[in-house]
Amino acid sequence: MILAHWTYSKQEWKAFLRSERKQKGFISYMFYLLFPVAAKKIPEVKITPELVCIGAKQQYFSSGRHYLAEINIREEGIINIIEITYRCSNATTEKRREIVIPVPKGKLREAFEVEERLLSDAALGQ
Repeated sequence: MILAHWTYSKQEWKAFLRSERKQKGFISYMFYLLFPVAAKKIPEVKITPELVCIGAKQQYFSSGRHYLAEINIREEGIINIIEITYRCSNATTEKRREIVIPVPKGKLREAFEVEERLLSDAALGQ
């Protein structure tokens, strides 16, 4: 079941990538400015109760080894971000990881509905 299926304008995707690169540090941001290849590819995003697909890349946050920890929606400059934090467990360690997804203009209400649905599903699963 797909909870959200989002596409972006070129400006939205570029703003998201710029914001992400700035947070990752100066070298990452300069690499983005010098080689903006990723900005030319505008993926679609699909969110399901178990995973997020950004283009062809899949990231699980709720499966046998992945457990949803929290979801935050925040404003970051001119874009809104939905951040899914999950725990990834294996036999020796447990790591916290994040999936950061830009919320397209006009889809903020849908993002809050996704957040509510994922949190209620996680509460039922525990």
